[in-house]
Amino acid sequence: MKKYLSFVVKGIVLVVIFAFLSLCLTQPSYGTEFEDLVSLYESKEAGESDGLKLQERLLQQAPKDMSQYDMWESLFNKDLNDEKRASIALRLISELFPQGDPALWSSIEGLWIPQMVPKPLAALDAVYVAIGSLLSMDEKGAPWLARSLFLRLYESREARIYGIRTAPVEVANIIEKIKTKAPLAPLGGWPTPNVVGNLPFACKIYGYISVDTALSYNMTFLDSMGRPRGGSGLYAWDRARGRIYIVRSGPSEDEIWSPF
Repeated sequence: MKKYLSFVVKGIVLVVIFAFLSLCLTQPSYGTEFEDLVSLYESKEAGESDGLKLQERLLQQAPKDMSQYDMWESLFNKDLNDEKRASIALRLISELFPQGDPALWSSIEGLWIPQMVPKPLAALDAVYVAIGSLLSMDEKGAPWLARSLFLRLYESREARIYGIRTAPVEVANIIEKIKTKAPLAPLGGWPTPNVVGNLPFACKIYGYISVDTALSYNMTFLDSMGRPRGGSGLYAWDRARGRIYIVRSGPSEDEIWSPF
């Protein structure tokens, strides 16, 4: 009896599978969607392979004698072309991120001294400038390398909170370009940032502000290592206006901190 039932069940499963396959073959829309998906995955594999080769070439072209701070500052030099800018940004990523992996953003800490620029925020700049430059290049694999960098950054929970869910307007534009040029969506779909401020994320820490003022303007606090943190911190990051202040108790010193 058990053997008979098992035979019947197997027969039913085969019939269902056959019916589903027949439906896919007889309905043009199903076949077309499947073919498009296969084609997209093939483009992804080829594009990512070309992207790795492009990344290696760009890293070899990057200047070897620039400090990290100078590299970060040069990312916003309007005289640089996209290829040069991308090469410097990729080099900075390789130096700032452990193993050169944007998914390890939460491991970055510290400030560049004496400039007083937080490295964690500068690392976000490096990733987004690299992505933006790659998307503007007419090179095989460039859009897929840009997509890979973004998705690696998205792997970091902290980066999602402070660098993707809330992000400058340029980041929202970058995501839209990736969706067009390397359109295979990640699991869960593409994020839609809450737009605040402009690039760069990082800037020199300058001036003083009170805790109350920082809270009233919804600023993000940074710890002593320049990492964004909930609650209070040593520094206050005014994302909307692109400024970072030292936090002090008592009223803000307006002679040091420019009024809004």
